[in-house]
Amino acid sequence: MTADKRLLKTRFAAHLDRYDTQAVVQDGICERLAETIGRICPPDATRCMEIGAGTGFLTRRLAGLFPDAQWYINDLVEASVRYIAAYTDGQRTEYLWGDAETVPYPDGLDLIASASALQWFDDPARFFRRAARALKTEGLLAFSTFGPENFREVRAATGKGLRYRDRARLETMLLNAGFAVVETLEYTRSLRFAAPADVLRHIRSTGVNSIRPVQWTRRTLADFETAYRRASGSDDGSVALTYHPILIAARKR
Repeated sequence: MTADKRLLKTRFAAHLDRYDTQAVVQDGICERLAETIGRICPPDATRCMEIGAGTGFLTRRLAGLFPDAQWYINDLVEASVRYIAAYTDGQRTEYLWGDAETVPYPDGLDLIASASALQWFDDPARFFRRAARALKTEGLLAFSTFGPENFREVRAATGKGLRYRDRARLETMLLNAGFAVVETLEYTRSLRFAAPADVLRHIRSTGVNSIRPVQWTRRTLADFETAYRRASGSDDGSVALTYHPILIAARKR
């Protein structure tokens, strides 16, 4: 199942003020991704782009790594600038608002970075080809997305979810687009909640329920609670939600 981009924009915009407190997994991903970029990307990179900046988890880290670079910042939600501007103040920054699969990319880039956005793309292979055209030879594409085990409890309870690509498939797409994979990292992390309703609130606050509109009723919520506890309940009554991050750094050949 693919995401509804209009719904995605609306829900992310509605919960920007809650994102930073709820998105603990995404923040940890950005810490790891920035560390990888800091090791691999030359410190004198002068033209850099971030795709799907959100509230700036990755932005603030990259701004510290490359303070003299010209930055091109993209996000689907224009209101993200309220958060991102605090990290780009004093730097040369151009904002490219809109769907990252269709907005024009600058050329001659040294770095394209993206955290937790690729899973929403309809055609990642096309994105990789566009990124390759925008990057200089030896330029770096570094991104994170989520793998097939992501939100496995939700999928078990509802039978629905995003179509997540595995690492091998992503690496094949990168190879076909003209990249050489330099480094990969893959892991799972589970958060625990007191009840399935808390899982729904967490998902809503991080904007990641933007697959399709859902009208909850007392009956459907009760059915979801029962199915979710069956899928992931524990002896202490709590329930789990699993994340499956995949981080990849690749150079344009």
